[in-house]
Amino acid sequence: MIKQFDEQVQQINELFLNGHVKESYQLAKALLANSTFTDHESFLTIQQHVTLLETNGYANMPVPTAEVKQSVERTDGSYPERDVLAAYIGSEDDQQFGKVVDELLAGSVEAQANAYYTMAEFFDLAKEHDKALVQYAEAIKLQPNKALYWGAFAQFLSRNEGSPYLALRLIEEAIQLDNMNPRWYYIQGNIFLQLVAATKNLSYLPALEDSWEKAKKRCSAKQVALKVDIAKSNDVLTQWKKQML
Repeated sequence: MIKQFDEQVQQINELFLNGHVKESYQLAKALLANSTFTDHESFLTIQQHVTLLETNGYANMPVPTAEVKQSVERTDGSYPERDVLAAYIGSEDDQQFGKVVDELLAGSVEAQANAYYTMAEFFDLAKEHDKALVQYAEAIKLQPNKALYWGAFAQFLSRNEGSPYLALRLIEEAIQLDNMNPRWYYIQGNIFLQLVAATKNLSYLPALEDSWEKAKKRCSAKQVALKVDIAKSNDVLTQWKKQML
């Protein structure tokens, strides 16, 4: 029995290190529910693991309910759902922007989710990060089946020094919903890099490199900018490894 517990602890750790954080959390919760192992030396570690993840919202994540057509990234990195904000940036017409957002909020659930995503991106640009975080959360709550909203939320956290533990959970969902989009793997690699820097745990490196390799393989011929970003990130990682290892 002790051997089985040790194996499960190892599995929880390996799952997390490879980005399968949802499964890692679920297995850890199941392990804690077994009172047989409360005196085991690793039991407290698992408790701390679960507490950390639940502090980052793992217990209350929205659950995807259906397969939907996913948004396709354009060659310039944009998405159709961001067009309302792009039009505002071009015109700076506050009144028109507000009118369009209000129309979206009065529409279907999908339109409402798009409105919250639009406002999240707006607040991100305005450096009002607390407000942006609330809007991103509302978007995935309203439309948990859309990878774009999970991925954009994860990217926002990664770019603004938010919690990498939350970001890793969000990007995993984006990948599960749309596993052919190279953007999500690139963001996942960035989050792993953030974790390596924050924790000095080099065990994240294989998953980091694997994420960027998957991103590279999934890029279309026209996604030049993303390819360049991946190449630059790999160069930075190579230099960093030379200094660290």
